[in-house]
Amino acid sequence: MKKFKFNLLAGLLLLISASVCAQNAPEKVQEAFKKMYPKGTTVEWEHKGDYHIVGFVSDSHDMNVWFGNNARWIMTETNVESLEEVPAPIAKAFMQTETPPIQIRYIKIITFPKMPTVVIIDIEEYNSNREIQLFYAPDGKLLQSLDVSGGDGEIYPELFG
Repeated sequence: MKKFKFNLLAGLLLLISASVCAQNAPEKVQEAFKKMYPKGTTVEWEHKGDYHIVGFVSDSHDMNVWFGNNARWIMTETNVESLEEVPAPIAKAFMQTETPPIQIRYIKIITFPKMPTVVIIDIEEYNSNREIQLFYAPDGKLLQSLDVSGGDGEIYPELFG
C-alpha cells in the first residue's frame, strides 16, 4: 500500500510539474520578455513549433510576443481598437480603397527587430463568409491581401518572409 501511495504521489507531482512547464517558457525567454515589457500583465505562455509566444496586456492593449531559439525576439503583435491607432497613411489608404459593406474584425500592428512595421486589417464582408487580411506598410502601401475565408487567419512569422 505504501508503494502504491508513493507511486500515486510521484505521478501526481510529475503531472503538476509537466503542466507548469507547459504554461511557461525557458528561463532565458522569460527574462528576455521581462526586459522588453517589464509592465506586462496577465501573462500567458504558449509553445508553437519552434516558437515561444507570450500573450499579455500592456498599456491596455492585448499583445503577443514571439520568441525563437535562444530567446531571440521574432515579432510583436499589438491589437488595436480602431484606425485612429494606426499610422495616418494606412488609415487614409484603407478608407480610400475599402468600400462598404464591410466590417473590420481586428487590427494588428506587427513590429519586428529588423524589418519595417506591418499593419494588418482583417475585414469581413457583410452577409458573406468572406474574410480578407490586408497587410499595409507604414506609408500606406498595400503589401498583400490574403483571403482567409474558412480558415483561422492566424498570424505567424513565416507570413512576413
